[in-house]
Amino acid sequence: MKKIEDLFFVDVFRDAKVLAGHAGLKRDVESIEVSETPDVIHFLAKNSLLVTTGYAFKDNPAALGDLISQVNELPCAGIAIKLKRFIDKVPQEVIDLADSLDFPIIQIPESLTLGTVAHQLLSFIWDNQIQELFYAIHVHKKFTNMMIQGYELESLIESLGSLLKSPVLLLDPMGETISFSHHFQTNNMKITADSVEELIKGDIDTYRGKDTFLVSSSDAEVADISAKLFQVKTMHPYPYLLIILNPEKLPYPSSQLAIEQASTVISFTLLKNEAIRENSRLLENNFFTSLVDGNISTKQEIIHRGKQHGLIDNLKYVCIVCKIDDDKQNTDIMNRLYDYLSKYLKKSFFKTETKNIVFMKDSYFVILMQSPTNIANPLKSTIEERLKNFQHKVYSNLKVSLSFGVGNVFNDVTYIPITYTEAVEAWKQGTELFKYNFINFYLPKELKELIRLIPEENLLNFYENTLLSLSYPKNKDEEDLVTTLIVYLDNNCQIAITSRKLYVHRNTVKYRIAKCEEILGCSIHDSQSSLHLRMALLMRTTFIPT
Repeated sequence: MKKIEDLFFVDVFRDAKVLAGHAGLKRDVESIEVSETPDVIHFLAKNSLLVTTGYAFKDNPAALGDLISQVNELPCAGIAIKLKRFIDKVPQEVIDLADSLDFPIIQIPESLTLGTVAHQLLSFIWDNQIQELFYAIHVHKKFTNMMIQGYELESLIESLGSLLKSPVLLLDPMGETISFSHHFQTNNMKITADSVEELIKGDIDTYRGKDTFLVSSSDAEVADISAKLFQVKTMHPYPYLLIILNPEKLPYPSSQLAIEQASTVISFTLLKNEAIRENSRLLENNFFTSLVDGNISTKQEIIHRGKQHGLIDNLKYVCIVCKIDDDKQNTDIMNRLYDYLSKYLKKSFFKTETKNIVFMKDSYFVILMQSPTNIANPLKSTIEERLKNFQHKVYSNLKVSLSFGVGNVFNDVTYIPITYTEAVEAWKQGTELFKYNFINFYLPKELKELIRLIPEENLLNFYENTLLSLSYPKNKDEEDLVTTLIVYLDNNCQIAITSRKLYVHRNTVKYRIAKCEEILGCSIHDSQSSLHLRMALLMRTTFIPT
């Protein structure tokens, strides 16, 4: 885009004189407007140069100051005025105002008509704009051909950097650098790239809405580096960020339009890559869904099919399920968030010694952690700390609240369905206890809890058929028999220990146990009978009030 100072190369402006606003000569100028009306503010295009004789202000030249204050807000590139026709001199207060605003006031030679000035200046601006347009078309064709020929994203970014002769960075929706031009191969530029990434990631929501920003230089003697930001949109809910450093130094005829054409092709390339990942993800999700649903029957088949998806044999395995707390999130949003979560989890969660696989099952994101058998199991506190850190970062970047359920560790791939089921159950328990934004670990159920999962009718039948008349003691003697049976079984059928705990003679214990065997019709020391009796006695509190 042309600047006001560039117009002085045109013949009609070579003898023009800058009356005020010298510091504003680097203002952009996109058009020339000729007007003699006092309300020109309503018709003036942005970044246009107003050419006038000042006729509307011939009776009050000082009112030019009000016009300048108004058009400066547009912004307006400046005013080119032909004096001696209606206004002999620009008042000093108007000049002082223009200087304070860095607003150029340029005196047109008296020998020229406004039409001649406007025509030549417009031709100069339009000729350059036409050249920039043709260059943008050339860039679009070049990058489109590269995409069709299968060039990778890195080649496109390198080519853009070479065309612009400026450093180029491409950041993913998380603010992390995924590609850069050759300019960043030096140590100083590597530091600059890190500074840009740190700056963006520190407040990514704000920078997504910016067009330009400044980057602090690593050299204290060097001024801050300017940067131009372009959003590259794909099917992802958040855009990629294309960043051009030192945009003010772009060589002619490079322009914003040319960069936008290149970014469009980069967007298509990213879409293609996303489609490939989507297909791979679908295959991966189908395999792991079959695995955790128990539809893959043999260990050999699990290992053979899972190898291409990153599943490794002879490791330790634990499943972590993750779900978005907002029930209103639809499937489309879930799928779009998958890339972000998958990449972040694989990159940041247990970076060392573990091989993490991320897949989707129903409405859950599932992390399958694989760690070597020769290292200790991941500590609960360590897992919890990493997950909390991840929760915080996801909420900061995506404004999404997540909750986790964590299963137990197993040493065999065939137990992956079990650790997944445990993780889901832990998540469901967490929703009942904490509602949202939680990390809940699976706790194995005690036998009493498992018994409660059996229908009460079945429990009652088992209880009565096992204990017979002792199911509901009718007198103190029968109560003593049941009490003795409980203590006897709890102490591994040790008569001496049972007698001490009940404060009775050992012969009394022998008598009562013999009486129980007579009523029950079985030997208490038989392993199966003993198991049935223990279970029935655990159920006793369900049917006999304490």
